[in-house]
Amino acid sequence: MKNPPRLGEIAPDVLPFRRVSFFGTVAGFTFLGTWLFYRLLKPGGIHAREEILLFLFVLLFSQIAYGSALALFGFFQWLRGGDPLDLGSLVRLDKSPRLEGVATAVVMPIFNEPVGRVFAAIEKMFVSLREEGYEQSFDFFILSDSNDPAVWIEEEKAWFHLCQKLGAFGKIFYRKRRLMTHGKSGNIADFCRRWGRRYRYMIVLDADSIMTGKLLVRLVAAMEANPRAGIIQTAPKLVRGRSLFRRIQQFSFHLCAPLFFAGSHFWQLPGGTYWGHNAIIRLEPFMRHCDLPDLPGPGKLRLHIMSHDTVEAALMRKAGYQIWFAYAEDGSYEEGPTHWIESLGRDRRWCQGNLQHFWFLFAPSIPFSSRVHIYLGLMSYLSSPLWLVFILLSTWEAYRNQRFAVLSSLIDSYATLQLGHTGEKLLALTVTLLFLPKFLGMIRLFSLSSLYGGPLSIVVSSLLESLFWAIVAPVQMLFYTGFVGLALLGQKIPWRSPGRSESGGISWRDAWATFGPVSLVGACATIAVWHWIPFFFWVLSPIVFAWTLAVPVAWVTGSVRLGEVTRRLGLFLIPEELSPPKELLGLDVGLPVEGQSDGVVPYRWLAQVILDPYCHALHLLLLRRPKSGKEKLRARYGELARVLVQEGPEKLSARERWALLWDAETVARLHETIWTLPSDRLAPYWRMAIEAFQRKILQGLAASLSTSGKGIVAREQLKQRSSEE
Repeated sequence: MKNPPRLGEIAPDVLPFRRVSFFGTVAGFTFLGTWLFYRLLKPGGIHAREEILLFLFVLLFSQIAYGSALALFGFFQWLRGGDPLDLGSLVRLDKSPRLEGVATAVVMPIFNEPVGRVFAAIEKMFVSLREEGYEQSFDFFILSDSNDPAVWIEEEKAWFHLCQKLGAFGKIFYRKRRLMTHGKSGNIADFCRRWGRRYRYMIVLDADSIMTGKLLVRLVAAMEANPRAGIIQTAPKLVRGRSLFRRIQQFSFHLCAPLFFAGSHFWQLPGGTYWGHNAIIRLEPFMRHCDLPDLPGPGKLRLHIMSHDTVEAALMRKAGYQIWFAYAEDGSYEEGPTHWIESLGRDRRWCQGNLQHFWFLFAPSIPFSSRVHIYLGLMSYLSSPLWLVFILLSTWEAYRNQRFAVLSSLIDSYATLQLGHTGEKLLALTVTLLFLPKFLGMIRLFSLSSLYGGPLSIVVSSLLESLFWAIVAPVQMLFYTGFVGLALLGQKIPWRSPGRSESGGISWRDAWATFGPVSLVGACATIAVWHWIPFFFWVLSPIVFAWTLAVPVAWVTGSVRLGEVTRRLGLFLIPEELSPPKELLGLDVGLPVEGQSDGVVPYRWLAQVILDPYCHALHLLLLRRPKSGKEKLRARYGELARVLVQEGPEKLSARERWALLWDAETVARLHETIWTLPSDRLAPYWRMAIEAFQRKILQGLAASLSTSGKGIVAREQLKQRSSEE
């Protein structure tokens, strides 16, 4: 039997054949739809407005054709048992690959994240690697950019607790960045400058990511098998959703994403892209070639690239390295947005970042596949304003002259003007391409029906999922159009941590504040269309009704209770819910953040750092000293410390309290001063904090003595029972 090729060894004619066949299919679908649309316009003559409509149609219909082609080719790969050129087929790994001397860093940039969840994920991955027998080949780095001091102090405590629990000092590291510039990409760049040369590979995670130890080892072994591989991107599955919104998203992922991913890999092969997380990177070429340039801004202003991943992939490809998509590998997970509002906030950041990539679309020496990825990223948001313009122009034409009612001809059951079978054919083609991915996805899930609650559950869940996205898509079209406009106007978007808690859902107030204007537009549009162009009403009804329903849909889908109800009914089930991997269990068990106040002592984090010897010593241990002295600031820090001691933290601004936390000398002096000064010379805050701390210590001692006493009594009872026997 002929040995399978190694990763990267592909026959020269395979990639051209695949790309010609794939993009030929996309072009064929697009040409057929464009020809039918042109025939609809032709009876009235092609004028300037019709030319604009035709141009927009080509751009927009090609996106539909591309998605359908992905699903179609992915389905063909599934029918044949998988792509013979995927990672699992190209790399024949031993059950126990040798990774001696191969150092890999697993890095997780965080920003005001739930502390318990973050460190629970690190623990799960470390333990999983230990069970696989490869913990010595991996180091973990928690790279914090948190600007909430309460979260910062809890992160330090959680790191020490985790290392102590696992015996992982020297294997799990925590770094708090002093200058938090350029967001996540700046955080990763800082790691590369400080520690990158110590490691051959870097596995990047998001704060909600988790990967199994088996997959971590497999990724490193795959990189070792192919020195030309620069990045291997996994396909993280959406998991652990409880709200209805997240559960629908999870099911949507399982329904269509595997086919989309297989189709993407079919034409990409070694020309994939990078998503910024759940991927392994070869560090030496990454540091040499992927230093992100600044982009031109207004005047002399230079803008930093927000969405770094696609650009880094393009630069890695430009340098001659391959990027592979390990779409079929199990063991990569992440958590999606908890509700619709959070999802839109994330999309707004991605929109601005993707639009920045326009500068790289025509850059020299960028490979074809990278240009395609950049173009697709641009169109994922630019298509929304283009769709809106297309709908408005078509509606205007319908109002102006019924002969040009382009959209109404697509649904001649409701239109008063009928343009023959051409409209029927275009409608049939459009509906087929739109629903082909879902239909093929359902066929695939039927073969795994026991993992998704059975065939009936799959059918009902798929229908409800389609209805959900039919409502969401028109609403997101309006939001994305606004995002594009704000990005083009240069409005900056701050880096905020997404809310990962699902407990509260969306309140009616938040739903109205976010989606109220959309519902108002929908109601007004419904009345206007019904009054002015009633024959066109049923054509536009899916859009205007979706706008009108935006508020209740946002509120309903944000509900955790309804999410749990659908789960009990067997709807939107995924395998990770029915039989979760051990790495996904217990992630919510961790150290809670105590926050700004515990109800007794305000600024609890400050009292801990100054009063608690354990927290104080730990903070000083982790506080990196600057290379140069700060003599000019010493007097200023002294004055701030005096105000803090004598008047209390409420007399300082948040920025001043933050600055004090960074100065090791001042923190050490404050600890000594507060514990040695007479209480009458301390601010009332510190007297209250000291009393609370002492009370906590006494309660802990009492609990310890109580436990010890019970143990002594138990031992005496056992001795007495033994002597009696």
